Amino acid sequence: MKKFLITITFSLFMLICKSQTNPSKPQSVLVRGEKMHYVEKGTGEPVIMVHGAIGDFNAWSFQMDTLANNYRAIAISRRYAQPNKQPKSNDTFDCTVAYHAQDLAAFMKAMDIPKAHLIGHSYGAMIILRFAIDHPEMVKSLVLGEPGVESVISGTVVGDAMISDFRANSNLAVKFYRDGDEEASLRQFMITVLGSDELYDVATPEFLDGLFQNLVEGICIAATQDLSSISKNELSNIQIPTLLVKGELTIPYLAAPMDSLNVIVPHSTLVELTQTNHALQGQNPVEFNKAVIDFLANVNPK
Repeated sequence: MKKFLITITFSLFMLICKSQTNPSKPQSVLVRGEKMHYVEKGTGEPVIMVHGAIGDFNAWSFQMDTLANNYRAIAISRRYAQPNKQPKSNDTFDCTVAYHAQDLAAFMKAMDIPKAHLIGHSYGAMIILRFAIDHPEMVKSLVLGEPGVESVISGTVVGDAMISDFRANSNLAVKFYRDGDEEASLRQFMITVLGSDELYDVATPEFLDGLFQNLVEGICIAATQDLSSISKNELSNIQIPTLLVKGELTIPYLAAPMDSLNVIVPHSTLVELTQTNHALQGQNPVEFNKAVIDFLANVNPK
């Protein structure tokens, strides 16, 4: 029954995605020597959205209009994500959490944004966590969609087993990519983070093309395995209002850290999206958007 529901949800998601791209015209700003593209809409306090691996600013297409009603909604394409300049498959480049956090700081300075609400998904959530630790004065609030913070689950038999299994699956995606089999690599990437590659079989060619374009950085992330770089002590010192968002159907490796973060991060609230896996804001935008809007309203009570 659960598998059937996941397939139906993916199918509906992809029907929507067939025509769903970000309607705003991309703009760009120079960030540490490279053009970084972004889309924005609305006015008010800035809300900056940071996508995860193999994504780009289109990951937030379902959030832009909702947030733009009351905020200046900005979705970025991180370094290496299209339409930014991308490395070749055999290039060596820095895709660590800290490096991307430095880009975010430079982006905000280039945009003359001294402080913002930050929303991140997956690796993007890891990036904004690092950023909030390094630059707390620039963050008004955090929304974290399932960052794989390994430090909060390591050190136990169950936690270490989940980490080992996740890394083994990630390594398999890297192997397929380096062997020249991009389809097998992308399918394995989906299995690693979603628990299944069903999405590949129901996705539109346009959607898959976007994932393939951004796969090179996803493989770098999988090979670098920089998911233990944020310590429990750093997390316990975060004094920023934080919303934690997880999916009801998310794989244990990504779900377990959310419960731990809710205990460790002082001013955090945890919400769970029904019938949703790691796709979160794309798979269940209605619940995701409501949770975010309600949270932001409490950060800025009228």
